[in-house]
Amino acid sequence: MARPLMMFDLDGTLLDHDTAEHAGITGWIHDAGFPTAVGGVGSDQIWRQTSEAAFQGYFSGDTTFLEQRRIRLRHFLPQMGVEITGMSNADLDEQFHEYSRRYHEALRPFPDVVACLTRLAHTHRLAVLTNGDQAKQDEKMTRHGLAALVEATIASSTLGIAKPDPAAFREALDRLGVPSADASYVGDRLDIDAQASTRAGLTGIWINRMGDRADPGGVRTITTLASLP
Repeated sequence: MARPLMMFDLDGTLLDHDTAEHAGITGWIHDAGFPTAVGGVGSDQIWRQTSEAAFQGYFSGDTTFLEQRRIRLRHFLPQMGVEITGMSNADLDEQFHEYSRRYHEALRPFPDVVACLTRLAHTHRLAVLTNGDQAKQDEKMTRHGLAALVEATIASSTLGIAKPDPAAFREALDRLGVPSADASYVGDRLDIDAQASTRAGLTGIWINRMGDRADPGGVRTITTLASLP
């Protein structure tokens, strides 16, 4: 009998993206002497809002991965009091590096990840489906020792389509040769991960690590990967 597939989101599910992002942006803000807030809004929150908007353009195919980084900076730096007129792309890339290196220094898998993947490998096929650039996501998986624990890492850049489009899940399953009825998907975003994968015919599982939101119904909800079968 074929083993079922357990597929995971990456950032926020296996890797603690939020903690790393906070460390990256607050460290950069501090060292660069940027204001900690603008108009009553924290500069870290401004960065997150700017990043979310820029990523949507990348996921929809309107910009490249590199360009979305530069778009983030063109919106963020002026709010920090930085004059960007005359800044070259190389200047923008250097600025982004100041955030990125701090982010990657702080990025870690959640404590329950390795034990979960090691245990499930005896009963399931394991894979990762993530929005993002394939090379960057592969690099994260390898750096943190997760690549060897899963069968495949599939990023939206190789699919040409991104979550929450159900076609992203179906295309990933086609590549793995698994019917949706034999697959589950675990992610930290209720809408983009759990509900979207459910619409694609998988068993959607929402990991709400903070336990700070009510169970919406319609998808299974867990607070730790140790709860997976």
